[in-house]
Amino acid sequence: MIFHFILNPKSGRPRKQKNLEDLIKAACKKRNLSYHIYYTTCPGDASEYVRSMIRISQERQRFICIGGDGTLNEIVNSAPGNSNVEFGVIPYGSGNDFVRNFTNVENFYDIDALLDGTVVALDLIKCNDLYSVNMVNIGFDCAAAKAAAKLKRNKLITPKFSYTLGVLKVFFKKIGTNMKLIFEDGEVWEGVYTLTAIANGKWCGGGYKSLPGARLNDGIMDICSINKIPRTTLLCLIKSYKNGTYVTNPKALKHINTKSVKAFKMEFDAPAPICVDGEIKGAKTIEFSVMPGAFNFVIPKGSDMI
Repeated sequence: MIFHFILNPKSGRPRKQKNLEDLIKAACKKRNLSYHIYYTTCPGDASEYVRSMIRISQERQRFICIGGDGTLNEIVNSAPGNSNVEFGVIPYGSGNDFVRNFTNVENFYDIDALLDGTVVALDLIKCNDLYSVNMVNIGFDCAAAKAAAKLKRNKLITPKFSYTLGVLKVFFKKIGTNMKLIFEDGEVWEGVYTLTAIANGKWCGGGYKSLPGARLNDGIMDICSINKIPRTTLLCLIKSYKNGTYVTNPKALKHINTKSVKAFKMEFDAPAPICVDGEIKGAKTIEFSVMPGAFNFVIPKGSDMI
């Protein structure tokens, strides 16, 4: 097997990556592993690197990215459904929501634990020609992520705090996205919604447990959509939405719609921004479907899926 470590120098912890490179080299040399360390230079570079390595060698390969959910999304999108490729992550991003779906998150920072980890087949959410490993967000969540991305450029603002500031910034702007969700069972949701989340994993936004019932390998995606509500009502709901307790709160469920499906269609009046694992895209119509067991993920030794 060939091991690849893909470092994103613009991730949330770039200052620590030099020391990390030394740790990677020491751990791989100790095991006499065939390995490469690659630093990305621009958006899309990680994906192209994975594709090029797959073209060069038919040997089984493990790609471990050092970055956030966006970097993991990028490398997985390079080879969805390829059973001969494994993916892992050392969560040096700003949100790191994907690894929250596992116990003992600290093990993801342990090179030895990742090299000795267990490989499991996890689902992907296909949205048109893109694939999401964790969650797709539309509306308030997406706008907050977009605002946070701009705030991250300010060196005085920590990546983790940038999302909180993004939420506050968006809170005082016009809230609501007009959309239609068409499900295979004939049910249709149509109207203006404050936010909509389509989930493979439970968390988004640096710790918001938006879909507490979601699992990465159950063959379905979980949807949460909050109706258009006054800001005062949204303010009351935010805590239960962040903690994931809204699912047992009758008052919250008056404003929140939930559903678990394998496929559905979403339509907008005009092209709308969508947030795919933290990366902002745009679309007018989206076909969503689940790809069960579509990518091999490395769970570090000592951790397990929640």
